[in-house]
Amino acid sequence: MTYLPIILLVLLALVILVVAIVIFTAILCDFRSGLSIRDAFAQRVKYLRLDKMLAKRNIRREDYLHTESVTNIENQIRNCESCSVIKQCDEALKEGGPADLSFCPNDEVFESIAKKSH
Repeated sequence: MTYLPIILLVLLALVILVVAIVIFTAILCDFRSGLSIRDAFAQRVKYLRLDKMLAKRNIRREDYLHTESVTNIENQIRNCESCSVIKQCDEALKEGGPADLSFCPNDEVFESIAKKSH
């Protein structure tokens, strides 16, 4: 009896195992990298009016960071940081009930997120 087919099958199984381990490691590293990026965004968002605006619209920060793409979050942070209607924003955020938030440069995005989450 020849052992060649068995040896080839074992080698093929080892190659598949190595490829699976490499893929798993790459996915795990990517996942960890994504988590650290989201954590960094969470820290940035926490100290902006953007965080209060999310809360005003009943959008949890964690849900926002999980569902929005990194590019969108960066754009929305940039919009918030360069906002020219800070007084109006502060007044709207101080109001206890619903407020007209259409002045916000991120209004359309937040409306869309709020509709998706409810």
